[in-house]
This record gives sequence, structure tokens and C-alpha cells, in this order.
Amino acid sequence: MAAALMLGTMTAMISGITPAFAEDAKSTQNWQGLYGGLALGGAYSAANPDSNAIVSPYFFAGDKTQLDPLLQRKIDGWDVTGSLLAGYDWQTGNITYGLEGDVSVMDFSETENFSGNYNTNANAFSSSTTIETNFSLSLRPKIGYVQDRVQLYASLGPSISRFKTTHRFSDAAPNSMTFTDTKTAIGVSSAIGAGYMLDDGWALRGDYVFSYYPDITDGSDNLDNANTDDFKYDSDFQSHNIRIGLIKRF
Repeated sequence: MAAALMLGTMTAMISGITPAFAEDAKSTQNWQGLYGGLALGGAYSAANPDSNAIVSPYFFAGDKTQLDPLLQRKIDGWDVTGSLLAGYDWQTGNITYGLEGDVSVMDFSETENFSGNYNTNANAFSSSTTIETNFSLSLRPKIGYVQDRVQLYASLGPSISRFKTTHRFSDAAPNSMTFTDTKTAIGVSSAIGAGYMLDDGWALRGDYVFSYYPDITDGSDNLDNANTDDFKYDSDFQSHNIRIGLIKRF
């Protein structure tokens, strides 16, 4: 929601600026054409599990009440990111519009652990949930405003990534299980940024990229090898990436 608001504000600013500069001379800098480049960034990412224990022959209602808030703890962390960028801009006066694709790599692998004793029978239990992802691929339509060497822009489009979820649970009964799910997830990616044209077609730029994946894992599993499931798994994922890049325009 925050990213959509920021993107809408940026687009409105660009749209509002256009009439004010309608009588300006065309930008003396040519921003039209094919471009490619590299970017380095830092990202804060978080998975928000909506997993839960299932009232079953194994778990009582009191167990579910105790375990659900623990299973739903946020799993988050910071990572360095690297991005390969490519796109094409068209230019009409001071307005640019185009399409940009990027492949970003990171090493997100975060774990949330907890342990305790069941309120219902005092047996000890322990749990460990790990979320992993290492790339995203996005394609975003883009609109911008340029004034000589400066370009402001906003973009929004689909994104794809792959996630691995691992949950290990054991107790003193003794019972234990390991649930693993690997899923390719579709999400949305938005960006706002600014670029500065150097000489010979080179440009520096910085941007903020927000990516959201509503469904990165699905599944269920049982703890005691019975025919009924004891856990159900679900989670979303979001990433906030701030990048500095070097672009070459052709």
C-alpha cells in the first residue's frame, strides 16, 4: 500500500509538472534509446507467515491458541543486492516513457526459532522456520520527466521470484517432522528514481524498488504420521531495495 501511494504521488507529480513546463524548450539532452547497466543496493526483506496449527487428534484447541502466534512471527533481514538493468526510453519534449527489465540477485536466508512447553500437557517442543530466495525478475512500464541532464521516473509492473520454505518441528512425545516447499511466485514491483546524464551516454542513477509477493508457500503436513494434517502453511513476502546504478545509453 505504501509503495502504491508513493508511486501514485510520483506519477501525479510528473503529470502536474508537464503543463507547467509545456512552453519550455525541449530538453537539450537526448534520453531516447536503448540502455543497459548495473546497480548495487541494500534490501530489507520480510516474510509474513500466516501458518497455523490445526486442531486435530494431535493438537488441542489450546495448543493452536499457543502455537499460532509463534508460527506467524515475521521472518526478516537485510541483504546486499546486485541488479542487471536493460530498457528503452522514448522521449517527447520533456516527457519520457518506456519499458525496463531487471534481474536482481540477493542471498535472503532467514530463520525464526522458538521453543517452549505445551500449555495443555507441559511437554517440551521446538520449531524452526526458514525462508530462502536469491533472485527476482521484473518488467516495468516506465514514465518520466527530464530537464536537461536530470530524469525523474516511476515504474510499475509484474515480478517473478522463487522461494523455499522449510519448517522443522519436534516435541517430547517424541514426534518430529520437516516440511519443505519450493515455489515460483508472481508478484508486483514498483520503483521511483532519478538519473543524471554524464558524458558519452553514461548516466548515474538511484532508485527505490518495492516488490510484493502475496503467496510464496502453500501446503500442510502432519507431525505424528497419522492421516490428518497438523500444520498448514501460507506466507507473503516483501522487499524494499535502495540501489545506486551506472547506466550506458546507446
